[in-house]
Amino acid sequence: MSKFLWALALLISIHAQAQAPATYNSDDIYLQLKKLNVLGSVLYIAAHPDDENTRLLAYFSKEKQYRTGYLSLTRGDGGQNLIGDEQGIELGMIRTQELLSARRIDGAEQFFSTAIDFGFSKNATEALSIWNHDKILSDVVWVIRKFRPDVIITRFPGDARAGHGHHWASALLANEAFTVAADSTRFTEQFALGVQPWQAKRILWNTFNFGGNNTTSNDQFTMDIGGFNPLLGKGYGEIASESRSQHKSQGFGVAKQRGQATEYFTLTGGARVKDSLMDGVNTTWKRVTGGNDIETKINAIISHYNFEHPENSVDSLVALHKALAAMPAGYWVNRKMEEVSNIIAACSGLFVEATTNKPFAVTGDVLPINFFINKRNNNAVSLNNIQLDQFDTTISQPLATNINVTITKQLTVAQDKPLSQPYWLVNPSQKGYFEVSNQQLIGKAENDAAYNAVFHFTVNGYPLQLTRPVQYKYSDPIKGEEYEPLIVIAPFSVSATPGIALLNVHPENGKAPDPLLKFTFKSYINKSNLPVTVSALQGTKTVYQKDTVVNAEIGKEYSFSESLGKLFNKTGDTFLKTALDVKVNVNTTRYDAYLRSIQYDHIPDIHYTLHDNIRVITEEIKTRGKSIGYIVGAGDKVPQALEQMGYEVKLLGENDITAANLAQFDAVIAGVRAYNLHDWLVAKYDVLMNYIKQGGNYIVQYNQQDLVTTTIGPYPFTISRTRVTDENAAVHFLLPSNAVLNYPNKITAKDFEGWIQERSTYHAQSFDAHYAAPLGMHDPGESEDSGSLIIAPYGKGNFVYDGLVFFRELPAGVPGAYRLMANLIALPQNK
Repeated sequence: MSKFLWALALLISIHAQAQAPATYNSDDIYLQLKKLNVLGSVLYIAAHPDDENTRLLAYFSKEKQYRTGYLSLTRGDGGQNLIGDEQGIELGMIRTQELLSARRIDGAEQFFSTAIDFGFSKNATEALSIWNHDKILSDVVWVIRKFRPDVIITRFPGDARAGHGHHWASALLANEAFTVAADSTRFTEQFALGVQPWQAKRILWNTFNFGGNNTTSNDQFTMDIGGFNPLLGKGYGEIASESRSQHKSQGFGVAKQRGQATEYFTLTGGARVKDSLMDGVNTTWKRVTGGNDIETKINAIISHYNFEHPENSVDSLVALHKALAAMPAGYWVNRKMEEVSNIIAACSGLFVEATTNKPFAVTGDVLPINFFINKRNNNAVSLNNIQLDQFDTTISQPLATNINVTITKQLTVAQDKPLSQPYWLVNPSQKGYFEVSNQQLIGKAENDAAYNAVFHFTVNGYPLQLTRPVQYKYSDPIKGEEYEPLIVIAPFSVSATPGIALLNVHPENGKAPDPLLKFTFKSYINKSNLPVTVSALQGTKTVYQKDTVVNAEIGKEYSFSESLGKLFNKTGDTFLKTALDVKVNVNTTRYDAYLRSIQYDHIPDIHYTLHDNIRVITEEIKTRGKSIGYIVGAGDKVPQALEQMGYEVKLLGENDITAANLAQFDAVIAGVRAYNLHDWLVAKYDVLMNYIKQGGNYIVQYNQQDLVTTTIGPYPFTISRTRVTDENAAVHFLLPSNAVLNYPNKITAKDFEGWIQERSTYHAQSFDAHYAAPLGMHDPGESEDSGSLIIAPYGKGNFVYDGLVFFRELPAGVPGAYRLMANLIALPQNK
């Protein structure tokens, strides 16, 4: 395409998926007009979702109107989840969407490196070693070179004051990348992909005063960012609070803040600061050759802008775009052309969308697409044509004001259309980072839309091109009109349950259970008389096979069950894989992936595929007792693991904690962070202590320090921040004769092999002499700590505070964690 023709195509791409098409009121448009005169950018860098200073991002984006970005090195995969039981990559996907929701509020853009959040790290050396320093440095440099920030700001210092190894490492990488991004001899392979060396003017650390750590001082550069924006009707503290409250999985809902707010900064590289963070940076059109005339045109548009008739500005905006198109192409010229395009569409009142009434695009199936257009302001707009995938529809129709135009087409989803999968999960990951083969994807927050519709208009005689993602649109009887991402899936999804199967459980009284495996496939197409074969494979050997013929219906599931003992070979592979062979005409296709969906109201629906295998644990697990009461905490999969051990598990809420009800349980277990969440546990203290007195075992899993009560056990103890993050740290048996290490399972060092992410967290400390501490452990270079597990006899029963991370180890299928949990449940009564 020639430069002239390219310049005529006004490009708009709405990136916010699972959002109604963006609409703008006159105040929004006015702010966008003012932003046209601002040619400055800021990039904020930290380690995790929720590390960002949302107030500062909102201030830069909406007050200073800089192009503002947040680079989170990780997606928060290793964190904890207060709203559900998702962990690992699933939690990372949730937190990714929470960040995008936050950015839609504060106006910043969102970026990520490929670093994996592997859990709490105590120093940057460990973090950079696991992440692969050069790999993540390359990612940060790539984002800087693409974003081209004038100023870079870090949330944390590059030392121990950061409080977390990932925080510490993020500052080290940011400061190193500040220099390396400008070095034409470093990461030279990036230059062939459209970037050039880039030197930001300066890099600063945004110092802080929180968590008992005050790093601010009076000699630092300060800014008051607590102002009020009358066009928005909000202050930047209010916007920031709304943004931060999107981090719901982390329990970060906060009250709205108003009034003055001082932020502190200290320079860590580049030119000194005197009056402004942008000292020495020309953020006006003077930084672009020939820009003076552009600034004059923009000022004239602003001065003549009519809030009641924004369409009156379209002609002058078109003239502005022509002037920009006549200038040499460059970073700011190209970006401002896109901004002008957006404003022209907004001033014209164009509402444009491409939707389908089907939640998924199924390969080989037909997808109905509905194109909807409405021009709501009174200026001349014609719809010329619409392009989508393999078809181009010519319309050539002038649009009447506020008259709906609806066009419906049938799209055949190609058999070889790539299935939707978060790009960072396509390849097997390394230990510390996601393996992303396409460099252009690195930094992106999420995938591009599966399908984009391109609408070609003529606005006041000038070509306008709008790009919209095809979305799934439906009406919910409670929530109303909803939009969700449209993803491409296979015609069948194949799953197997349970994810962990215990083959060698031996109850003290009774017969060892033989787990029942369930193989399920789900159809996303309608097809009659389909010959199908469901198979289970142990390694390469088929150990189960079921042939049948089905009348496939969309949404219908078909299940088959078999006992584990009948099909599993104890000398073979420890994983069972599932597969579905479907014969259509003469061709047979194998499906072996499961479509997993995660749904929360505050974020778009998340879908991804995985190979839903069963891990079989053959180690002997002896159990005693049958019935468990489980006080639901912040969300974990421990109850499911207990059921796999043969226990009957009942979930307990506030009204279930009564003396009569608790008497039926051999043990009661409090879910993770229960004492951080449930105020009603304060009033249940006496009931729970009496349960122990009468012979019950009460096991409290880890809690953080913000407790609803410090009175948890029968004797005093406090909760510290001590944790052992090395999952391979040696575990010392300080009380080898204690029942928890001997009955009914003999616990040895082997039981602590294969643990993931960490050993323990939030240890007990300052505990009363009644407590026994049978285990000692520590991270390298630290002193031994015995607070990971404490046990106190009380009356006939026992109280346990457990910092060992069973909530991670049990779902991961760590045999020793099952054996040790069985021993805690079986702690013998006291005479």
